[in-house]
Amino acid sequence: MSASPYSVVAGRCRGTVHTPGVRINMLCSSARLRQNFYLIIGVTIGLLFSLIVGPLLETGCLFSISTIDSDSSLIIVNDEYEPHINLAGKPQRAQKIPQTLLRPRYYSTELGIREKLFVGILANQASVDGLAVAVNKTVTHWVDKTIFFVDAAGGHKLNVTLMKIPGIVGFTDSRSVLKPFHMVKYIADNYLDEYEFFMLIKDSTYLNADKLMNIVKRVSVSEDVYASGTVIGTNYCSLDAGILLSNSVIRKMIPNVDWCVRNAFSTSDDDNFGRCVLHSINLPCQTSIQGQSISSYHLWEAKDLINLLNQPQQQESFNRALTVYPMSNAETMYKTHLVFCKMNLEKSNMEIEALRRSIVTESSLEPPNFRKVNWPVGSQSGSTPSTRFDVLKWEHFTETHLYLDSRISNIRPLNEAENTDIRNVLNTSIEYLESKYSNNLKFDHLVNGYKRFDPSRGLDYILDLTFKDIVGNRLIQKRVEVSKLLGKVEMLSVPYVTENTRVHILLPVRTNEREDAFRFLRQYKQICIDKKEKTMLMLVLLYDANAPGKGAVDDVFKQLKDEATSLSNAHKKDGTKVAWLSVRIPNTKLLALRDALLDFAVIDLAIKKFPPDALMMLARPKMEVRQDYLNRVRMNTIMEWQIFSALPFSEYDPNLMTYPRQATLDVNKYYGHFDPFDYDHLSFYAKDYVTSRKRAELLIPIIRADRDIHRLVSESTSHSLKAVNMTNPSVYSMFVAYSDCHIFRAVESGLRLHHKQRHCEMYEGNIVDHTSAALYGNCIRSRNRNAGSKGQLARLVLEYQNQLK
Repeated sequence: MSASPYSVVAGRCRGTVHTPGVRINMLCSSARLRQNFYLIIGVTIGLLFSLIVGPLLETGCLFSISTIDSDSSLIIVNDEYEPHINLAGKPQRAQKIPQTLLRPRYYSTELGIREKLFVGILANQASVDGLAVAVNKTVTHWVDKTIFFVDAAGGHKLNVTLMKIPGIVGFTDSRSVLKPFHMVKYIADNYLDEYEFFMLIKDSTYLNADKLMNIVKRVSVSEDVYASGTVIGTNYCSLDAGILLSNSVIRKMIPNVDWCVRNAFSTSDDDNFGRCVLHSINLPCQTSIQGQSISSYHLWEAKDLINLLNQPQQQESFNRALTVYPMSNAETMYKTHLVFCKMNLEKSNMEIEALRRSIVTESSLEPPNFRKVNWPVGSQSGSTPSTRFDVLKWEHFTETHLYLDSRISNIRPLNEAENTDIRNVLNTSIEYLESKYSNNLKFDHLVNGYKRFDPSRGLDYILDLTFKDIVGNRLIQKRVEVSKLLGKVEMLSVPYVTENTRVHILLPVRTNEREDAFRFLRQYKQICIDKKEKTMLMLVLLYDANAPGKGAVDDVFKQLKDEATSLSNAHKKDGTKVAWLSVRIPNTKLLALRDALLDFAVIDLAIKKFPPDALMMLARPKMEVRQDYLNRVRMNTIMEWQIFSALPFSEYDPNLMTYPRQATLDVNKYYGHFDPFDYDHLSFYAKDYVTSRKRAELLIPIIRADRDIHRLVSESTSHSLKAVNMTNPSVYSMFVAYSDCHIFRAVESGLRLHHKQRHCEMYEGNIVDHTSAALYGNCIRSRNRNAGSKGQLARLVLEYQNQLK
């Protein structure tokens, strides 16, 4: 029988389909569904059950954590391990407001580091001019601090100036037995936290301060010290011999000072003070501290000191003494100090010689390449140059001149300091050679001299000397090497300065410098005004004698004044001010002298508008305004201490340079050089200028108005300058001659000057004076040096010569 086209046999699914168009595989799907029916029903029921019961369980969990009764504020916790939030009394405020931690200025203050030695000197008005001054001169430079305690009963003024003795404390209590307690009380109130040891002496006692410093440096600060070179009885130290106290002993004495004053029934200072120490700390007087012996020498008669001064080495106890007492007068104390200085010098020389012998002896034990011994033995070997540019140069000199000391000088006379130094070295060398050859040689002349300064070593000299041999009657040449080594480096303390000081800039402007002044104003706005620098600018407008002035229609400085006014108005809220001062210059025949002294007139007229503590900076229109230079002015100018004079980087003549000119001047040897003859840029405080100016008034009259300027350029002023040999009068020269401040002069890369064409004019008519001639020579020298470098000028000369050919 043939198969029907609708019959399908497919495994377990087989049968006959009688309806056409129905898919055969539906039979298989329905069969499989019937087989998995119970599984599908179970999964569906489980999903529905979880969707229904799950939220109910979660809601029940939330309510099962805690239940709050509306009638009670108590919280009932079902699970003791479940966290809960306690909002009672929240938020809480801090009971104590945290304070800002203020740290001290110095780390030594925070760490409790103290200085080593304080010396208190008990003096009286009768001896303060003599013995107290002697103690001050022989002790102060060795110890950290000295204070003089003087009786000032009745309010009488001391017959002594503070210039002689700095640091005087007067006591109005006339009871002499209480003075030591007043000293201790004053020390505890003012210096107890600053020093470790305190030495109390009388002004009639000589103190070997150098030896005392060596003793306290070896004593532990935790040791209770109550020591002296002389013991009264068995327990008390002698104030005449000096009493050394530690910081801890004074701290223990302070609570018992009242008891000590009430029980000061003895007429002896030593007994009263010793009784106080014994009551406070139960410590008897010591003559030895941790192996350091303390001794004193008592002078019973004046002749004892005379014998000791003549032969001090015969008295061992005198040599070992820390203090010598009593001193009858200041001269005796100075002689005693001289003896101890000689003994210390001899001891130091012996120690140096012993160290040198040991260095030479032990050098043979070193490796072969390290056996070189420097001369003098034990001195620094000096710096080793890493490149040829670091090689230190030897300078050749004679008895009168110095050769090639710089790249801009071939020969120049020795100045006073150099002449004194060379004479000292020469005389020492001559004395050494004459002594070595038993005075058989007599100095004839100096052939050659060379010197070199090494910053790591000192000054070295090589001298070629010619001597005449007295015995052989012939000339002998000797070469001597001399070394002046550097001493101990000391830190120089200077007043504290910051970069927050306002700088008051004075800018003198001539009629031919208006374009440079406009450029200066643009830079000033960009650097100072826009960046809110603490500065103030005053333009000093210098009118020629016939130039139209203020109020005229054709005022030569009208545009400059308008620019300054617009800057001030635009930035008035920032406190910025650009002011100006008009000054009319008189005509004169002494043009060079007038231009040199014009800065005095500018500053004299402008300084009245500033307070004494104003920091003044004298600027020029050709300079670039740079922030780093302003900061350097703030840091290097110190009131009543230091004047700053910067060496500017001056641009060469751009018409002679072969390199393209840039808008901003770069420090480069092809573009310019640091001009050592430029003294025009100064910074100072107004108070320092006024003080120095009053001292120089007799030489250079003070200008109080425009009509007084002609007094500056008078012939009498020229003669006065010639009399004091001031051939280059300037504000810098005035500070050098009449100010007590230091003059700090250094190269300043932040001070850059564009090239200025110098027109050197010495005189008009037939008037020629010495000062004007010197100023004219300085102008010619400055013009030549700022024209270009040697290479650039030589190239121009060669080109000119080639053109002539």
